Amino acid sequence: MSLKRGFKTWCENAARGFRRELGLDAYGPMDPMVLARHLKVRVWTPKDVPGLSQEHLHCLTVTEKECWSALTMRDGNESLIIVNSGHSPTRVNNSLAHELSHVILRHDPPRMMQSFDGGMIMTDYDQTQEEEAGTLGGALLVPRDALMRLIDVGTPEQEMADFFGVSTALVRERKNKTGIGIQLARRGTWRP
Repeated sequence: MSLKRGFKTWCENAARGFRRELGLDAYGPMDPMVLARHLKVRVWTPKDVPGLSQEHLHCLTVTEKECWSALTMRDGNESLIIVNSGHSPTRVNNSLAHELSHVILRHDPPRMMQSFDGGMIMTDYDQTQEEEAGTLGGALLVPRDALMRLIDVGTPEQEMADFFGVSTALVRERKNKTGIGIQLARRGTWRP
């Protein structure tokens, strides 16, 4: 799957713009909860869902927590994101940034239906929209310019991940998706 030409650049510019609106340093971390409040998007965890039994809460956040990360529901112009509080804070940050990206990009949420056995089924899944949200979410959390600056001074990946509040896997993904790895390889300064 490939994104439309110029989309990655648009994401970096949008991330810079949100940082300016929030009064954040262009090279600093962004708390996605702060962005959610700025965008007037409510964020819940499963414990905030009215009527959810302790059994279902335990299932969603403990025994079956790897089955989901976050979801967005929309009613008109209002959005609600439910994040999986059973995940690590870095994964919650990534999941929230991803879902906020769907809201920013005005993606239609997939429709959900209940199966015969009581489970939930997503009726449609748009791979392009998922890739777009992943790209914008990554730019919001780990801006290319900031990543480049940290790599230039020799910051280890784990320190970068800790600084941005993300996983090392996301730091590596951003290096690869932004072309930083190729750029540094050409300069002879690439450190995997």
